[in-house]
Amino acid sequence: MVSKKGKRKIVYDDKVYYWYVRVTEESHRINIISEDKKVRICVPFRDTEESVTPGTVRELLEKHFADQKAVTEI
Repeated sequence: MVSKKGKRKIVYDDKVYYWYVRVTEESHRINIISEDKKVRICVPFRDTEESVTPGTVRELLEKHFADQKAVTEI
């Protein structure tokens, strides 16, 4: 089970994911974790002036699963 403290919840494809933004001196990263911890995505984002929305997180999940599908089809 994922600690929910400081994270936001999103449901994608009937599965629950938690996401948060980690800001350090070197980088800004969006972290997405599935409830069962089988999916972990960590993506740097370029424009630190743009806010991260659930729509942004949904797009990252879509891209991740599309990339996974493409790899398994090869």
